[in-house]
Amino acid sequence: MAATTPIAESAEPQGFGNGSLELAVSMVNPMPLSGAGNISTRRAYWQTAFRDPELASWLANFAPTHLYVGSEFCEHLLPGLRTWEKAITHAQAVQCRVSLLTPIASPQLIRNLGRLLPSIPDGSEVIVNDWGTAHFVHERFPALHLIAGRLLCRMMKDPRLGQAAQAAAFRFDPRPLRAMFARLGIRRMEIDAPLSTDAGTFSTLPLPTSVHVPFACVAKGRMCRIGSSSIRGPERFAVGRKCRKECLKVSAQLERPSFRDTRDIYQIGNSIISRHSAAMSGVVKSAVEQGFISRIVVPGEAL
Repeated sequence: MAATTPIAESAEPQGFGNGSLELAVSMVNPMPLSGAGNISTRRAYWQTAFRDPELASWLANFAPTHLYVGSEFCEHLLPGLRTWEKAITHAQAVQCRVSLLTPIASPQLIRNLGRLLPSIPDGSEVIVNDWGTAHFVHERFPALHLIAGRLLCRMMKDPRLGQAAQAAAFRFDPRPLRAMFARLGIRRMEIDAPLSTDAGTFSTLPLPTSVHVPFACVAKGRMCRIGSSSIRGPERFAVGRKCRKECLKVSAQLERPSFRDTRDIYQIGNSIISRHSAAMSGVVKSAVEQGFISRIVVPGEAL
């Protein structure tokens, strides 16, 4: 689902709406972002990554501005200090900022964050997908900038539910979260493109917004289906097994017998993701042009 060749640097990002679009590339294992430095190289990279010529041509207009390191989905993929330092080296080479991706919390994750966060420079972004993590960072490391991740900004996103269910309920409703965002000092929010979209979908969001393309998170659990497939006995598909990071090497496309899904659905570790439709991609591009979306987040390696 993703290429492993370097992403090329280029000139400044193209301007849209009220400012320039930011492009964040997310990775568990950071790799160099430098390359030939021209649009054609970037287009080839994104074409290999996503097998979508139209999307590749669009993304090729933008140089990376942020490198996201870590994972939204698994506590075992939080970077250590050495990985973080490597990410900084790669990002500085192309004048990118480094942001930390964090998943739903566990006690061990909080302990690991307690060791990692003192080494992260003030003003760095931390994308949080758990209210406990958000509170921990806000209280202990107030100089870091919090972003509400797409697992916090929830909405119904399962394309297998059928067209009849894809109404306004599939959009993000910011009203229940405004007070929590303010209390925790959250400065930005991230969402997936809703299944049901139109020109006004992104116009009422309460904070500067990042949107993930071209995949959306449908569901997430703690059991790693990929990693458990080779296990036999009572521990198979159990939570708490030793992680060997199988999700970085293997994914599976999900299909239902005697039913043709309208979108490609994949199992990645403990999560299910779906690929955007052409209509969803078109609405995202339109929202960027209107200035409703200020950052796009794309995977730079297999999720």
